[in-house]
Amino acid sequence: MPSMEPAGINYLAVVAAAVAYMILGALWYSPVLFGAAWMKGIGKTKEQIAKEFSPVNYLVALIFSFIASYGIARFMQWTGGDSIADGIKISVLAGVAFVLATMGVNDVFENRPRGLTVINTLYHLLGFLIVGIIIGAWR
Repeated sequence: MPSMEPAGINYLAVVAAAVAYMILGALWYSPVLFGAAWMKGIGKTKEQIAKEFSPVNYLVALIFSFIASYGIARFMQWTGGDSIADGIKISVLAGVAFVLATMGVNDVFENRPRGLTVINTLYHLLGFLIVGIIIGAWR
């Protein structure tokens, strides 16, 4: 049975995966990809977002990206996963079970636009996939 102990986590891979997740977010929510649609979905303008901007937001997002990356690495360890294919399987399962399902419930009850739900959910699903590939490659 795989160990439940902390040994076996590649923390460099976890940090790299968290940074990659953040880079994806910077691209995903930029004007190049889905920034305009996201702003429309949340009902804010570029000026409103700029006014509310705080560098602390990026630090908090990086911490959450690290937690997600660590979670994927921990699931990899617990299941004995040791390959990119295992990283993909685990990250897709985690993304669908934890991201899609929970965001879907929240967005339905918050009556959020479906397009916003799709943008946010696909970002996290793709982010988890990237994390799983990085963690799987460095196992």
